[in-house]
Order: sequence, then C-alpha cells, then structure tokens
Amino acid sequence: MLVAGKKPGTGQVINWRKSERVKRFASQTIWVLAFIVALLGLASAVEDRSRIQTARANTDTGQTNVAELDDDNGLLAGNKFDCLPSDVRLDEVVSWRGGKENVTVERKLAELRARCRKQKLVDRKGKEIRFFHPSCWGNPPPDYLEIRKRENEQLQSMKRRYTVIAFECNPMIQ
Repeated sequence: MLVAGKKPGTGQVINWRKSERVKRFASQTIWVLAFIVALLGLASAVEDRSRIQTARANTDTGQTNVAELDDDNGLLAGNKFDCLPSDVRLDEVVSWRGGKENVTVERKLAELRARCRKQKLVDRKGKEIRFFHPSCWGNPPPDYLEIRKRENEQLQSMKRRYTVIAFECNPMIQ
C-alpha cells in the first residue's frame, strides 16, 4: 500500500492513509445520520399508532373526545359534522340511562366511527347514517297504536338501507 505520493501536476506530497481515513469517517457519518433519521421516523410512527390506539380504546369505552380523532385513520372527521342534519345536535340525548350517563349523538357517532363523505354522514363501513325520531307523548292519542305501527314499519324500512340512530323518548315524559 502506498503511504505517500505526489499530487499530479503540483508536486505536493499526499498522505494516502489520511485520505482513506477521511473517506471512512465520511461514510460512517452518513450511516450514523441515516440511522438517526430512521429512528426519528420510527418514533413518530409509534407515537401516531399509540395516539390512534388510545383514541380507538376511548371510543370503545365511550370516553371519546371527538376533537382528538381524525379522518385519516378511519375515525371521526374533526369536531364538526358539517353533514349532520339541521334537526340533530351533537349534545342531543339518543338513549336515556337513568342514573348513568346518557348516550348523546356525539358519543353514538364516535362508537360508529362516523365521518362526512361527499356531504353524507357515513359509518366506518361507508354506510349512510340516518336519524329516526319516534313520536313521544305523555298522554297518548286515541290512535297511538296505528302511529306506533306506522313508525315501526318506517324504522325497519330505514334499517334495511341505512345505519339508523333511533332516538328514545325521555322516560320523564312517559
């Protein structure tokens, strides 16, 4: 192996071993930087996965904060549903639980992992979500059985085509 030589055309002496060390150091530096970048990417991916799993676990237990979820991961699209029908509010009660916390529209949509697609509210499978409000009264009218029958037929018809969120009547009224 050559230890020293002359640089062509200049007459300067070059230490070839030093030149090899510089090349090796540059190569090692590039590998170390690539390794660090890969680790940072992996850490970011793990953090995102952890956030998604936490959001999904909260959805399953009913503790979902709608603002923490996003559409990229198949979950809710932000904290607003632009496609929500005008007669439905996110804080409206769907199901009454007595002493327990009542189920709201927001919580039910989180359970269904709902999102807006093409200005329609859809569940995680892409099936459109519709809302059904039954007639509620304290003192039923004389033809309440016919009304109930008609509403049940309408509800069953809707369930064949859509994911239906059916509101319950407030038990304090009945």
